[in-house]
Amino acid sequence: MQKIGFVTGEYPPMEGGVGAFTEQVARAVAALGHEVHIISDKRSRPFVAKDWRALSAPVDLGFAQLHPIIKKWNWKAIGQVADTAVHYDLDLINIQYQAAAYDMNRPAINFLPWRLHGVAKTAVTFHDLRTPYLFPKAGKLRQTAVFGMAKCADGIIVTNAVDKDRLHTLVDTPLIQIPIGSNIIPAALDAEAIKAVRDKLGLDDETFLLGYFGFLNETKGADTLLQAMEKLDNGLSNAHVHLVFIGGQTGSSDGNNNAHFLRDLHRQIDDAGLTERVHWTGFVDDADVSTYLYAADLMVMPYRDGASLRRGTLMAALAHKRPLLTTTPSSPIPELTDGKNAHFVPASDANALADAIQKIASDDNCRRRLATGAAQTAALFTWDKIAQQTAVFFQSL
Repeated sequence: MQKIGFVTGEYPPMEGGVGAFTEQVARAVAALGHEVHIISDKRSRPFVAKDWRALSAPVDLGFAQLHPIIKKWNWKAIGQVADTAVHYDLDLINIQYQAAAYDMNRPAINFLPWRLHGVAKTAVTFHDLRTPYLFPKAGKLRQTAVFGMAKCADGIIVTNAVDKDRLHTLVDTPLIQIPIGSNIIPAALDAEAIKAVRDKLGLDDETFLLGYFGFLNETKGADTLLQAMEKLDNGLSNAHVHLVFIGGQTGSSDGNNNAHFLRDLHRQIDDAGLTERVHWTGFVDDADVSTYLYAADLMVMPYRDGASLRRGTLMAALAHKRPLLTTTPSSPIPELTDGKNAHFVPASDANALADAIQKIASDDNCRRRLATGAAQTAALFTWDKIAQQTAVFFQSL
């Protein structure tokens, strides 16, 4: 048995893909018999503390001990993580790294592997290689903060081949690619529940429903999807085409930029006259998210930087066996095949996206083929497999 600490800038009930991922991988690792501790933001506390003693005590999650102790991810926070590692005699600290989750103006988290030398082994899971903002004209210092973190760690986990290839050329730290799984565990398929959410949206049986899942920011192409909506022939197969944005809109990380983008989207919807055809679920629990995913006739995820296995939202679409329309990956992904388990279009091309929506919506066989392919692909990325790979890698360090 290992004593493993997960450090994450966000954790449920905070909204965010990194937090959702951490919860799933921590559960799966704990199920293998390891002792798990999760060190996160104070906002991750699932209840209001009654007194100062409760504020300092860990929260028993059943599968792990949650330490919601970090107010700001500054230099003090790095010391708090080290103190927790010493107090609980942790063997390894796994840092779930995405710059936005730790306040992109602060590089302190990037020094955590250095700070923990002699305290515990460290592994960094890079959810992406996006650099922190730091300050105006920081230039190369931004990349130095990320790659310096990689060099100081005892091990590195990446979620996709592009990041793996890039880091391989820059550091000699032990490195492994372990994919992520769906950040939403599929609920039992319930036809009545699916009908209920479609009724709630005011949709009849002839309505063709597009689904978009995930927070809204400039990298995910929701504005391109709305442009494509304007171009659709609404006489398509005698069905009226609607769109539902599933889940929270801005998230707990990088909220200001996401909120600005969201305001622009609402303006775009109003200007295009799409208000009656675009729906919002808002933040709902995982079971409801799962039902909305099942209710969508076609999931449309037009990422500007191309489809990637680091996207938990894409993995959720696959896990729910949904026909998936997304953008061509920036580099080939062996697990994703155009026309088999996803349909690819060029990024930021509203015309191509509209054409693909119309083609797929009018072809029942295509949708069935994509759904079958999605289910087969999702079987490669189950949490028990991910946890086993992760635990073995931790042990090797």
